[in-house]
Amino acid sequence: MKGLVLFLGLFFPDLHPFHSSVTEMIYNVKDQSWEISIRLFQDDLEQTISAATGKKFRMIPGDEAAEKTVEAYVRKHFGFRSGKQMTTPYRWLGTEPQQDAIWVYLEIPTTADLAGSYLENSLFLDEFEDQTNLVSWSSQGAKKSYLFRKTQEVQQLSR
Repeated sequence: MKGLVLFLGLFFPDLHPFHSSVTEMIYNVKDQSWEISIRLFQDDLEQTISAATGKKFRMIPGDEAAEKTVEAYVRKHFGFRSGKQMTTPYRWLGTEPQQDAIWVYLEIPTTADLAGSYLENSLFLDEFEDQTNLVSWSSQGAKKSYLFRKTQEVQQLSR
């Protein structure tokens, strides 16, 4: 199997063998806000949004329409739940391209602890069977990680 991945990598350099996103949520005591950064593979993002909209999507740095499309997608698939309703109380700060990835930056200005909140992270789960979304969060010395997948799109944050 490893040889096949290497072989395919020679002919299809944009192909990567797994589908994953990584999110980091850190509480900034000084600014009293949650700082959230999400790393997405650019090709996965483009493929998923293209499939969802039925139109070819390309993430072009600085393109306002592309930025708004990504924001709408992220707001639909990453947020907090109150009962069965998903809310996205965060501020959209923007995106930043980096090699084969797109970084998404969000902020939640609050003094509230998120422990006990339900977080949904269903990014790309409709598009890729093997998609996993890792979320790490830390607040005042406490650190915790969560793994989201098709069978576990919503999880309660705890200490």
